[in-house]
Amino acid sequence: MRARDQIAVAAVLAAATYFALRHVAEGKSEAAVGGGVFRPDAHHRDESEALDRLRAQLEKMGDPGLAQRLDRLRASGELWIAPGLGPDRWAVFVTALGLSRRIYVRREALLDPVAHLYRAPRPDIPAEYKHAHAWTSLAGALRHEVAHFDGVREEAPAYDAEIEWYEARRRSGFLDTLSAEERRAWEWGIESAILSARKARERAG
Repeated sequence: MRARDQIAVAAVLAAATYFALRHVAEGKSEAAVGGGVFRPDAHHRDESEALDRLRAQLEKMGDPGLAQRLDRLRASGELWIAPGLGPDRWAVFVTALGLSRRIYVRREALLDPVAHLYRAPRPDIPAEYKHAHAWTSLAGALRHEVAHFDGVREEAPAYDAEIEWYEARRRSGFLDTLSAEERRAWEWGIESAILSARKARERAG
């Protein structure tokens, strides 16, 4: 076999090996979050519309940059929906064999953040306070997973990034755009998210 043909065969084998390994990596990644995952594309209107609502909420909260980042991850096939992800997680970053890198969002958490966060009834908390707490927590959790996607390996510094994101909402001017009652609800929601993240950070060491 001529050298040129040998090179061509080697290239084909290398490509085949890469795609086979990537398929295995993606399978491992999907199994880690309970399987049944899918991309939020035109075939999944509810999830796509929920991501649009999340984008609008992030822009309202003063962080269009995070909204744009999630849009890019969505377009590049690195943001997925995971119906089987457990109720203790909003989202999770999973990497496998160095070939598959994805952020998975729990389907219920995306479609109804309040139902995800308040699985047990809390009639003592007003609806607008639950709304603020849930949307703040969903956005903060995604900021946390983006930190992992960007190379942060340990949980503690990822929680630091999440907590800083919450603190930045207070400084962004977002609260100044709200009515007095709305502001109280969102201040409570942000503070509640910070307290939860700090507790989780302590557990992470």
